[in-house]
Amino acid sequence: MRLAWVAAFVLSLICTPLSHPQQDSSPLLPPDSNSTSTKAAIAQRPSGGELAESSASSSIDPASGPAVTENELRQALVGKQLFLRGLWLSDDLHFGLTGALLSQSGRGSYTLCDVEIEKVHLTKKRLELEGVRYGIHFEDEGDWSQQAAAFDRIRVTPKKKHLVIVIDRQVVVSPKKEKKHSGKDKASGTRGAAHVASLDRPKTTAAPLPAPAPETTNPAVSAALLRGNLNRIFAPRLDEQMLAAMPDYWQYFYNAQLNHQSIEPTDPKIVHPGPGVAGPTIIHNIVPPSNDYAQHAQIAGVASYKVILGADGKPLAIAVYRPIGFGLDENAVAAIRKSTFAPARRDGKPVASVIDMAVVFRILSPRTERAAAPDTTPLPPNVSAVTGKPLLPGPYTAIQ
Repeated sequence: MRLAWVAAFVLSLICTPLSHPQQDSSPLLPPDSNSTSTKAAIAQRPSGGELAESSASSSIDPASGPAVTENELRQALVGKQLFLRGLWLSDDLHFGLTGALLSQSGRGSYTLCDVEIEKVHLTKKRLELEGVRYGIHFEDEGDWSQQAAAFDRIRVTPKKKHLVIVIDRQVVVSPKKEKKHSGKDKASGTRGAAHVASLDRPKTTAAPLPAPAPETTNPAVSAALLRGNLNRIFAPRLDEQMLAAMPDYWQYFYNAQLNHQSIEPTDPKIVHPGPGVAGPTIIHNIVPPSNDYAQHAQIAGVASYKVILGADGKPLAIAVYRPIGFGLDENAVAAIRKSTFAPARRDGKPVASVIDMAVVFRILSPRTERAAAPDTTPLPPNVSAVTGKPLLPGPYTAIQ
């Protein structure tokens, strides 16, 4: 039932890349598609998280693939606006050979995962990156159709600190020279190896792909693995993969922007407040909190959301309409979902409806923080949890 109401927004979920100013629309470091060793390295990576890669119709000597260089990495990474695909919030990240995070980090909004690399240092065993993190702050005015591109990037990494990202790489070693053996020794050794293999052969046919070896004799294999991991960790834009991983309320917003569609639901069963329809009212609202990033950057303003309420008054679907960014929209959506509403009524009967809800975010002081603390005492209908007065919707405004 919930899925049917969510679909009422009638927005296509087939995403196309969303390019922002000064962003590249191509992968960071495309692998060498002509190298057999490159394709083998890609095949060994765990599924999920990597960009789509085309297969090559021809192959060349595996040893002919180029090795990755520090200059190549600087050209691809330094000074570019990138997004962390994993939405990691820590400023000290360490990734292993498969591109998986080895260090500890929480996850957050993509609006707090905009990064810019300033320094690149490539060693035999790892790639060390140093940069800064930015928060995305959307403008709350202007043409709605341009809302997705109307934002500022505000540095959130302190001036004397840096974002440090370490990525392990496959060590390239020189091939070992094979010792010469007599024909008899080779034959006996072959028979022994075959016998051991027959005894140790697993019973099951489906075996997981092996993890990349920590060492290789082929520079092309090591280079392909590192390039692939960079494409798994960073996105040069909000591409299809990043959009698909976003919560539904962000997908509604971006797909409407990309496809030049209205974000209003078209289901005739969902009514809008107006003549003959008594709009929904807020019974108990939850005040959405700010966060440290927004407070330090002094981010305040109003964000608005489209909310579909069922005939029982429960929020069934929420779409970002005018975001604020800095991870605050996630807090607003969570608060709306926990709030209590009385449903809209038509001819005295409760009906599903859609309303615009505005959420105000303020810069907190000790006084306003105490005033905004949630009260667990049950409130009478139509009483604000913030002011304690009737008929005031607190930080929300239902636009009729």
